Amino acid sequence: MKTSKKKKLNIKKLFVFTLFLYLIIYGVYYLFDQPIRNIIITGNTYVKDYEIIEASDIKDYPSVFGISTRSLKKKIKSNPLIEDVIIKRDLKFRLYIEVVESKVVLLNNSTNKLMLGTGASTNNQYKYFGVPTLINYADEKVLKKFLLCLGNLDYGILNLISEIEYSPAISDEGVSVDDERFILYMNDENTVFINASKCDVLLHYREIYASLDNKKGFLNLDSGNSENFVFTEYKDE
Repeated sequence: MKTSKKKKLNIKKLFVFTLFLYLIIYGVYYLFDQPIRNIIITGNTYVKDYEIIEASDIKDYPSVFGISTRSLKKKIKSNPLIEDVIIKRDLKFRLYIEVVESKVVLLNNSTNKLMLGTGASTNNQYKYFGVPTLINYADEKVLKKFLLCLGNLDYGILNLISEIEYSPAISDEGVSVDDERFILYMNDENTVFINASKCDVLLHYREIYASLDNKKGFLNLDSGNSENFVFTEYKDE
């Protein structure tokens, strides 16, 4: 009858395994215990670094790997001026916050609110200069459609607009012909008629202006396109 032999405990292997397990646990604990050493914020123009840090609640430099990036994004995006956030971190315990700001497209004179290219609004803190001003009340639904379109324009074109007037087109019989029409009073002294559905024509405003050969007048873009539009030169008084 064979007798079973008891396996001897390999002390050396057990020690190596225990040490390896300890190093893993210690390494994980060390990583999660290390505070943020640097906060690097990019992409922001209007929203200040300190506003982003305060909104994300990291001014006390908590653990860089202990924070939830999902929660961090939600807190930062609670600011209507922030459209998107990308968060990264590295083994040097640096936190990278890249923000995409919502475009400020106009100041609504009726409400003293800054209107964004997302259709949202935010309080006017009197630190945004050169923003076009909507000088009268506009239908809320039409205005939001117009804002979304203006959000596609670059700041160079937006800065050419001085004032905006909501001006629905009415026929001689008093019937509404175009309830989405706006009038843009440009800094180059032209007056532009546009509507919310066709305002993407403004993307080509530089080319259109160049084709006018320095003439000033009324530019009807509410029914045409960048190649087929009506221009009426101002008459000398």
